[in-house]
Amino acid sequence: MENLQFNLKDEHNKFDFLEQFFFYIRYWHYFLISVVVSFFVVKYYLNHTIPIFESKAKVKIIDDSKNNFVLPNSPLALFGKNKVNLDNEIEVLKSYRLLEQVCKSLGLNNQYYNVGYLNNVEIWKNRPFTIEWLDNSAEMDKKSISFEIEIFSDGYKVVSSSSESSSKKRAFNTIQYVNKIPYKISLQVGTNLNELNGRKFLITHTPIQSLALGLSGRLAISNSNKNSDVLILSLSGANKDKSELILNEIIRQFEIDGLKDRRLISQRTIDFVNQRFKSIESQLDSVETKKANYKSNQGLTFIGEDAVAASLGKVDASKDVFQVETQIALSKVLEQTVKTDKSLGLLPSNIGLTNNGINQSISEYNSVVLERERQSVSSGVNNPIIQSFNNKLFNLKFNIIESIKAYQKELAVSLSKNDYIQKTSTSKFSAIPFNEKVLRGIERQQNIKETLYLLLLQKREEAAVNLAITSSSIKVVDYAMTSSSPVSPKKGTYYLVAILIGLLIPFLFIYISTLLDDKLHTKEDLIKLTKNKIILSEVPHINAEVRLTGINDRSILGESFRILRTNLTYIFPLQKEKIAQTIMITSTIKGEGKTFTALNLSISFSIMNKKVLLIGADMRNPQLHNYLNTKKNRQGLQDYLHDISVDWHNTINKNYLDNSNLDIILSGTIPPNPAELLSNGRLEKLISEAKNEYDLIIIDTPPTLLVTDTLVISHLVDTTLYVVRADFTPKKILEFSTNLSDKGKLRNMAYVINNVGANYKGYGAYGYNYKYNYAYGYGYGYDADLGTKKSFLNRLFSFLKKQ
Repeated sequence: MENLQFNLKDEHNKFDFLEQFFFYIRYWHYFLISVVVSFFVVKYYLNHTIPIFESKAKVKIIDDSKNNFVLPNSPLALFGKNKVNLDNEIEVLKSYRLLEQVCKSLGLNNQYYNVGYLNNVEIWKNRPFTIEWLDNSAEMDKKSISFEIEIFSDGYKVVSSSSESSSKKRAFNTIQYVNKIPYKISLQVGTNLNELNGRKFLITHTPIQSLALGLSGRLAISNSNKNSDVLILSLSGANKDKSELILNEIIRQFEIDGLKDRRLISQRTIDFVNQRFKSIESQLDSVETKKANYKSNQGLTFIGEDAVAASLGKVDASKDVFQVETQIALSKVLEQTVKTDKSLGLLPSNIGLTNNGINQSISEYNSVVLERERQSVSSGVNNPIIQSFNNKLFNLKFNIIESIKAYQKELAVSLSKNDYIQKTSTSKFSAIPFNEKVLRGIERQQNIKETLYLLLLQKREEAAVNLAITSSSIKVVDYAMTSSSPVSPKKGTYYLVAILIGLLIPFLFIYISTLLDDKLHTKEDLIKLTKNKIILSEVPHINAEVRLTGINDRSILGESFRILRTNLTYIFPLQKEKIAQTIMITSTIKGEGKTFTALNLSISFSIMNKKVLLIGADMRNPQLHNYLNTKKNRQGLQDYLHDISVDWHNTINKNYLDNSNLDIILSGTIPPNPAELLSNGRLEKLISEAKNEYDLIIIDTPPTLLVTDTLVISHLVDTTLYVVRADFTPKKILEFSTNLSDKGKLRNMAYVINNVGANYKGYGAYGYNYKYNYAYGYGYGYDADLGTKKSFLNRLFSFLKKQ
């Protein structure tokens, strides 16, 4: 009994990877189509995407700190960790100030693009023209301008701009206006306009601020390793030459900025010294002028020599005074001697007077006296010669006295003069210490100013030397180089992602469809939802128009009902008497195939020479007549239940389907009160009498969820076959059937799965076909086969599934 399910172990609740794998592999064609489509979409994208290349440069930060001995403040310092703070250097390299200089230096705010069908490719190295903005105001750096031009052999035409469009041709190298801003487009040397005829170019002017900020965001700087001073600068861009030039310019501007910082001290020193020079020169000139004026006012030359001169002058003045006073005293003695001499005798000569006139007069006087004395020896006193000599002596004596007086007056004047000279010399000599002090004070200020002047001059020369020999703070390890393979898009990664997306899309679609799917599909679904109830058989999906089994039927349909027939015998209750087994076949909702199952099961039992009675007890929506190609209103069970004069034997239809062992009682005319008819006792009588005439009684009843007819007669049967339909029965209503079985409302219940493998696709005995929006209504005169209405989307979805 390969399909009989009595017990189920817990492993059914576990996740079965192999089952899930083969579940999804059945949709391999969807996965293949999705992967192929994703692959070609990505290939198209990659073919029309501008590749991004990464340029890298390396610089070493030089530590120019002083080699002073400092005790280590941490264990790491013992291993010679560099003092350079690379994080600070990185921030400087990415600073807006530095990158703004880079943008201005390279003119990055002007960008040129070759207009393409899908992408605009930037032109950097070999651009055919350049634009010059003639607005030099600072506001120009803040403006954003974009316009497109078309090149002709005799000029260009502005195709479109951010604010205007014009069809007027314009000549190159002429001043034009866009957005009221003057500009001039100049051709590069060697540009051939005939080759560019008809080509379009896009010119943009980007604000410096946004350009520098964008460059800062794109610039990546990292340390090669934690113990190294080498920084790696990387920049990604579509144009290799532009990226390399930007990196090299960043390095150059960083070096210039570092040199400026180092030269700033020296330059400020020079500026300070130059400013101090002016002040010190003025002060020094003032001190020298003061010294010169003081010497001039004091009559000084050199203080040492002046001191010697003053000392000598003082001594000479004292000597002169002494000599004058001596001469005065001698003159007075001489005068007194001359005056007191009555005898006209010899006068003293050479007594020390320095007056030659007096000395000559005295010598002459003495000569006359000697001559008189010689004459007096031979002559008397009254001798005229003697008298002549006396007269002459009187005259000479008078002259001598007058000469002495005149000399005394001269000496008085000389004494007065010498006294003044002596006082002056003494005064100068006394003023020498004070003058020396004053001059030393002036000279001290002069020396200070001169020393300061020389010091500043020395410092200026040192600063000038330092300014000239300032070394760079970086060393370029590698200038910018660009890798040959692009960093974006990475084709391998994109293709791998395309494959993954191609697999993921159908997987998600199937997975979400499975989550949203509320239909029963396989025996496994039924096992999980029915709490280990018995599953007798699975009836396959039949595409043929004839859906009934028969004698010697070797089809899968016939085999499935033979299995159901065999398995059913194992759950029949034991009968004390040899009477017929009664089987009620029902379902939860209409359309699950209970009538189909009941008729084929009846045929299968009748083929075994079993006398079978099939009763159509579904009097609300009968379907049995459709299989027998007879009228719905033909006399049947309703007529027997309603009319006590009708014998149930008269309602039997024999030899249908060329089977003498199968008798069928149709439902008859649809009554307004089928539940009351089924509970009036006549059906119980019918079954009781038929048990003695038949081997098996099979009753086709209405769905249990929609009406109570089935529960009214469930106590009359021995076994209940509960039919569920794969791809049709909602999972949520299966709990209703299990509750009926658990509460004993359905006797000896077992399940039959109908329509299994409606869309068989691979592994195992099952396929899956998700179908939604089946109607649950049930009423009089409703034909399930003809009345099931699908929406347009359901029909379309079913069609696509079949494809």
